[in-house]
Amino acid sequence: MLTAADFLREIRDRGAKRVNCVRFRENRSTVWSLTRNGTVLNVHAAYRNAPPNLLDAFATLAAEGGIRSASSRRAAHEVSAWPALAEAIDEVRRRHEEDGRRSGRRTHCSATPEQRAYLGALYRYFNHTRFDGRLPEVPVRLSSRMKSSLGHMLPGETHDGERHVVEIALNVDLMLPGNGAERVDTLLHEMAHVADYLESGSRGHGQSWRAWAKRVGCRPTTLYDRPVRFRRRRSAPVLRVPPLPRALTSVPYAAGA
Repeated sequence: MLTAADFLREIRDRGAKRVNCVRFRENRSTVWSLTRNGTVLNVHAAYRNAPPNLLDAFATLAAEGGIRSASSRRAAHEVSAWPALAEAIDEVRRRHEEDGRRSGRRTHCSATPEQRAYLGALYRYFNHTRFDGRLPEVPVRLSSRMKSSLGHMLPGETHDGERHVVEIALNVDLMLPGNGAERVDTLLHEMAHVADYLESGSRGHGQSWRAWAKRVGCRPTTLYDRPVRFRRRRSAPVLRVPPLPRALTSVPYAAGA
């Protein structure tokens, strides 16, 4: 298992000379990020066990200062597709959900009331048209804290073992102009996780989830390497409410019936 000093030494030996600090984080969605003008690399704690090929990929990302070329896009895909990562994130989310249920803590949502209404309409429409109406009502929130991830589904379980879904969270940048296709695909991706988890108990991107993804029409891939437009300033609010497709402006979807 790598320490932060080990990880730093490995990527610097591979050419990431600008980085002078590595920090391991137990995040629920963010896999990696570069901060302080590219001198600090924050990575998910799962990467303490990163094999050499992932260290190569992180060195590429750090050396380029992010995703800036075809090679860094490949590197981003490689680190996000590592099977052990999904398992580690699921475990962090499970602990977070358990802590939140015991404390009654509400998860922060950066959406305006109008944005929440928009997301609810999309969810109900796709539930009816792609999932035969079999999904329960699930809160869909926006997160301004996601960086490398576009969304997640937070699973839950009652004390007697009954599965439920706490929420779907989407990256607030998906509301920006030009992100329409990825916004829809990400929501369908997470709704496929809802269906898969409630039906089979699976939380990852395995065969049962891929079957749901193909059935409902979203790409059966992870959500870390997509052509999405992001805010130039991470602190800038996103208040835009995209126009609803014509089919969604009719009752019952837009009204929430």
